[in-house]
Amino acid sequence: MDKQIVFISDIHGNMEAFKNVLKDIEQRKISLEDVYCLGDCVGYGTRPDDVINQIKELGITSILGNYDEAVGFYLPTCGCSIESVSDKHKTQNALRWTVKHTSDENKEFLREFEEQITIEAGGKRILLTHASPVSITDYVYEDNTEKQEEIADELEEDIIVFGHTHIPYVKKVKDKLFINAGSVGRPKDGDNRACYCILTIGEAVEAEFVRVPYDIETVAAEIEESELLDSFAMVLRTGRDTK
Repeated sequence: MDKQIVFISDIHGNMEAFKNVLKDIEQRKISLEDVYCLGDCVGYGTRPDDVINQIKELGITSILGNYDEAVGFYLPTCGCSIESVSDKHKTQNALRWTVKHTSDENKEFLREFEEQITIEAGGKRILLTHASPVSITDYVYEDNTEKQEEIADELEEDIIVFGHTHIPYVKKVKDKLFINAGSVGRPKDGDNRACYCILTIGEAVEAEFVRVPYDIETVAAEIEESELLDSFAMVLRTGRDTK
């Protein structure tokens, strides 16, 4: 019998998107024991505590993302390379607001996340991490073949699943399968619907990216009514990063 595993990533405080994704998973009758979060539960969105509380209530195994780390440990940045003054301003705004609006109890919960774990299913070993085995702030895009080959050479597992870039893809490199699960709460590939990944392991291994609509305008309005930057709302509407 085929084994199905769900990977969600980069919810970023977007409870509306997360709620609809969970409904979709439930309708597919996939057990929550087979659902894994690849990090960045918080940041950019207005409901970090709601997202964390839901993850705790459902017992979803979660990996440490760079925003989880920054909020949980009160770090001054999220660890990403800052390319411009504008990027730095966005990061600082998101972090300061999220730290202020995340409970101490939930910050402590974020600090308990592991940076990576390995699971086994259907005879396959799967490494789960937020960005890459190198760092939770590393970017591994689909066209980064040289970087993927370097990771594949060191990778003991058969499959690596991650997020961080908010752009989903599946790619085989040196007999290793690379899967980016995309983003539930802040997609950047031009499709503004919530995205998550179902990995089916049987005679073959298949990754399916599921797109789930949600009430984007409600979430965007919450952002614009808060002290978060209005540009964060535009990212949700367009499904693309703003410069």
